[in-house]
Amino acid sequence: MLLPRRTVAVIWSIVAMLVLAIGLAAAGLVWRGQHEALRDSESRISRFVSGAEAAVNRALLSVDVLMAGIDELMASAARPDRSLDEAAASRLLRGVAHRNLMVRNIVVLAADGRVLAAAQPDILRVGLPTPQDFEQSVRRQTVPQMAISAPILNFSTSERSLYFGRPTTLPDGTRGVVVAEVPVSLLSSLMSYASEIPGLVATLEREDGQLLAAVPANELRMGQQIGPPLSAAALGGQPFRARGRIDGELSLVVARPSLYRTVNIVASMPVATALEGWQRDGWLIAAVASAFAVLVIGIGVLTHWRLAGMERAKIEIARAKAMLDEALASMADGFLLCDAQDRVVVWNKRYVELFPWLESVIAPGVPFRALAEAGAQTLLPDGTEAERRAWIEMRQAIREKGRGMYELDWGPRLVIDAIERRTPDGGMVSVIRDITAAERELKRAKAAAEAANEAKSRFLAAVSHEMRTPLNAVLGMNRMLLKTSLDDDQRRYATMIRSSGQALLDLINDILDLSKIEAGRMEIETVHFSPAATVDGVVSLLSQRAQSKGLRLEMKLAPGLPLALQGDPRRLRQVLFNLIGNAVKFTEKGSVTVSASHRPLPDGRIELHVGVHDTGIGIPPDTLPKLFERFVQADSTTSRRYGGTGLGLAITAEIVTLMGGRIHVRSEAGRGSDFEVTIPMSPGDAGQLASMLANRDTTPDVLLGAGLRILVAEDNEVNQLLIQALLREMGHHCDVVGNGAEAVRQVQAAPYDVVLMDIQMPEMDGEAATRAIRALPGALAHIPVIALTANAMVEDREAYLRAGMDDYVLKPVIPRQLAAAIARVMAEAEAR
Repeated sequence: MLLPRRTVAVIWSIVAMLVLAIGLAAAGLVWRGQHEALRDSESRISRFVSGAEAAVNRALLSVDVLMAGIDELMASAARPDRSLDEAAASRLLRGVAHRNLMVRNIVVLAADGRVLAAAQPDILRVGLPTPQDFEQSVRRQTVPQMAISAPILNFSTSERSLYFGRPTTLPDGTRGVVVAEVPVSLLSSLMSYASEIPGLVATLEREDGQLLAAVPANELRMGQQIGPPLSAAALGGQPFRARGRIDGELSLVVARPSLYRTVNIVASMPVATALEGWQRDGWLIAAVASAFAVLVIGIGVLTHWRLAGMERAKIEIARAKAMLDEALASMADGFLLCDAQDRVVVWNKRYVELFPWLESVIAPGVPFRALAEAGAQTLLPDGTEAERRAWIEMRQAIREKGRGMYELDWGPRLVIDAIERRTPDGGMVSVIRDITAAERELKRAKAAAEAANEAKSRFLAAVSHEMRTPLNAVLGMNRMLLKTSLDDDQRRYATMIRSSGQALLDLINDILDLSKIEAGRMEIETVHFSPAATVDGVVSLLSQRAQSKGLRLEMKLAPGLPLALQGDPRRLRQVLFNLIGNAVKFTEKGSVTVSASHRPLPDGRIELHVGVHDTGIGIPPDTLPKLFERFVQADSTTSRRYGGTGLGLAITAEIVTLMGGRIHVRSEAGRGSDFEVTIPMSPGDAGQLASMLANRDTTPDVLLGAGLRILVAEDNEVNQLLIQALLREMGHHCDVVGNGAEAVRQVQAAPYDVVLMDIQMPEMDGEAATRAIRALPGALAHIPVIALTANAMVEDREAYLRAGMDDYVLKPVIPRQLAAAIARVMAEAEAR
C-alpha cells in the first residue's frame, strides 16, 4: 500500500532539512577550521618576523655604532703630524673585529680608494672586493649614514658577504670611507628559527627587492631582484596574501622594515602549506557528515518503506542491512570482529588505514595473534626477538581481559584509543579510534599555558619596575626628611609614610618571589654563615615591634649549635622574618619564643631545626590544611584586623622546600601556634666565615672618606636629587646626566672613578651605554659601572653583567648596599 503524498512529503521534508543542517554544519566546520589554520599560520609568521626584526635591528645597529666610532679610533692611531700610522690603525681594527662577532673585517679607505688600514692583512695586498661605485656612493653622502652593498662572493673565504659603508673623517682632515664586511651566513643565522616552521621562507631584502639573505638559503637568487618593491602598507607588519618572494606561490606574507629603511624583513608561507595540516581534518569532517547524511537518508528510506506495509518488510530489512554495512564502511573509527576462537570475521577499511602493516596479513579466519605478530615486527623493527615476544604477550593479555578500554602510544605517528567487548557467542568486537590529533592539541594547550605563565612573569617584572622607581624616590626622600629638624607631628607623619612605603615594598617583593617560584627561577645560594647570628639578627630587628605591643620576644639557642653552616642565609632570614613577624603580629599578649637546635645526619650533613612558639590567636582546625596556600588567611576578619595578603606563609613553604627542608605547624584557636622548620645543611668553615664577615664589615667605613668622583646616569629628576644626596653623605663628588648617550660622552670629557648607570633611559639605555663605554679606547673602557635599576628579576641581573656592568644595586636604594657595591668595584679596579 502506497503512502499518502502528504505523509511522503512530510517524511522527506524532514530528511531534507536534517541533511541540509548536516551539510551546513559540516561546511561551517570546514570554513572555521581553514580560517583558524590560516590565522594560526599568520600568527606564527608575525611572531617570527617580530623576533627576526629585533635580531636584525640589533645586528645592523651594532655594525653602524661600530663604524661610527672608527673616527675616534683612527684619531688614536695618528702620528704627531696628523698623518695616519697605518700599522697601528690596522692593529686597532683587528681588535675591534675580534670583539664584534658580526664583523669579519673592517677596512678604512682613503679618498682615492686606497686601503689605509684593515683588520685582515690580505686586504692590504689584494684590495677590497666591494661592488662597483659602492665606495663612491658612500663618499658622496652629504649626511653620513650606513650604506649596504649587494651580496658579494669573497674569494678568500668562498663565502658571500655584505659590505657596510659609512663616510669617515681621517686624522689629517680628509674624507675617507670605513667598510665593514659581514658574512651573509651570520645575517641568515638571525633568521634561523624560520627553518623550524614548516614551509616558511624568510628573506632579508633591500627596499628595491634585491635579495640579501634567505632562510632556507638560495644561492641562485642571491643578489637578484626577487620581486617588485614592497609598498609602505605592505611593510606594516600585518599579514597579507601575495605571491611568495622566491617561489612565486600564493602565500601568507608578513613584512617589516628594519631600523635602516633600505632593508626589509619578509616572511612567507604558501597557503597550501598553511592548510596542509587541516586537509585531513577537513576530509574527516566530510566523511562524518556524509555518514550522518547517509544515516539520515537511510532512516528516511526505512521509515518510508516500513509505513508502506508488511509486504515490503523483507525488502526493507535487506535495504537496512545494506545501509548498515555502508555506515560501517564509512565509520571514522576502525572496526574488527573476531569469533569465539579469536579468528578474524570482518573488519572495515578504517581499521586497515590505522594499521597499514596488516593489509597483507588480515583475512577472514586469520588468528588475531598473527595480527599482533605483524604489529610487533613493524613497531619494533630494531627490537630483539625477546622484546617482540614480550610485546605480543602484552597485547594478548590486554585482549584476554575481554571487556575494557585502553590507550596505546605508538610514537609520534599514532596514538589510539581502543574499546574491546565480548559478544554473547564469545567473540570479540574491537573499536579503534585515532586520538593522535587530540594528543597534539594537548601539547599545544600545554605550550599555550606555559606562554601565558611567561607573559605573567614579564608583566610582574614590568609592574615591579614601574612601582620601584617612584618608591625609590618616596623612601629615599623620606629618609632624607627624617634627618632634618621636624616637630613631633611632622616626624610622626614622616615615620608613617616610611612604614607604609616599606609595607608596599614588602608586598612587591612577595609577589616577585611568588613569580620566581612559579617560573622555577628562585635561586638558592650556598655560602658559609652563622646560624646563631642569623637567628639573633632577625630577633633583634623584630624586638622593637614586640616591645611596642608589650610582648616578650625570647631566643633559645641549644648548646653546641654549629658556629658555621653552608646554606642560604638570605633565604633563611626571609623564612624567619615571615614566621617570627607573623607570631608578633597575631599575638596580643604573652610571648613569642624562638628556638634553634641541630642534629647530625648519617650522610655527614647537619639538620638545623628552628621553632617559633607564640601565645597568639591560634589557627582554626579547618584552616590548617590550606594554611600554606597562596592568599589564604584564617578567616575574612583576619585580613581586615591585621592586614596582609596571605602570601608570606606560602612563600615560606616554597623556600623551605627548595632548600630541601620541611615545615610543620601545630595550633589551636585561641591557644597559640608552634611552627617548626627543619633544613638539612652541610657543615661550614668558621675561619672562612670570620674572614668574610671582617671584609664585609670594614668595606662601607673605608668608603665613606674616599672622596670619589662618581658619574650618575639617571633620567628621573627626583631620583637624581636623592642619589646626589646619598653620595654627598658618603663624602663623594658626583655629576648627573639624563641618559646613556650623555654618560658615554661625559666619561670621555672628565675623569671618573665609578659610573652609576640606570637601565631604562631615553635615547640610549643603560645596557647600550655600558657596551659603548667598554668599547672606548684605553683606560676609559675599564671604568667600574654599577647598575642602578628597579628591574628585580634574576635574568635582569645576569643581562646587566653580560653587558659589561660590574655590580648591581636594586631600587629602592639602601645606602649601605650602595656603599658596599661601590667598595667592591673599587677594590676590583685596584686589583686590576
